[in-house]
Amino acid sequence: MELITNHVNANSTTMKITANLDPIILKTLQMSNDEILKAKIKSLNLNEDLIIFLEETIINIQETEHKILFLHYAKKLVVQIERPVDQGHYDAFQFEYDQDRRRFNPALWINAELEFLKVSQEFNCSKNQPTSYGNQQNANAPMSLLRHEDMEKMYRWSRSTLNRRIALGLPYHLDPAGAKFFDVTEVNEWIKENTSLMN
Repeated sequence: MELITNHVNANSTTMKITANLDPIILKTLQMSNDEILKAKIKSLNLNEDLIIFLEETIINIQETEHKILFLHYAKKLVVQIERPVDQGHYDAFQFEYDQDRRRFNPALWINAELEFLKVSQEFNCSKNQPTSYGNQQNANAPMSLLRHEDMEKMYRWSRSTLNRRIALGLPYHLDPAGAKFFDVTEVNEWIKENTSLMN
């Protein structure tokens, strides 16, 4: 009897991403080609064993993008590859096989991992975004970036004073949400050049 696996329809985006397994990932997995990976997945009859293998594999992949690519590819393989069980072994351990199928679902596990990795990736990107904007302005040195409240505290300006100076040309940048942030180096330069406007 063959171990039944859940079949999930892969969407076109997933198919594009997983059309070819990135050579970097094969190198990371120390595999010469994806046939080795396919054979490994085929040999893991229990869902729990397959999930353990996938989990141990992604731990060894450093880049989040590569983890995501690998998991999409693994999901494609898990859906497409039959993992047959020896009939005699199944008859002897039917209860264990049935329990394994009820308790562990590789496709659901992969989906949960992908969701977490994507959220983690978005969080890290948004956390670092203001700094990357600043680096576009001055690539030679790290910059201190401030929001409205920090500017008011640092320069001891009221909100109306800050807004007035923005109207006079005080440099600022916008984040993706449209909020202003200020580069201290640029602000200090502007103050030096515009002392007459400061009164």
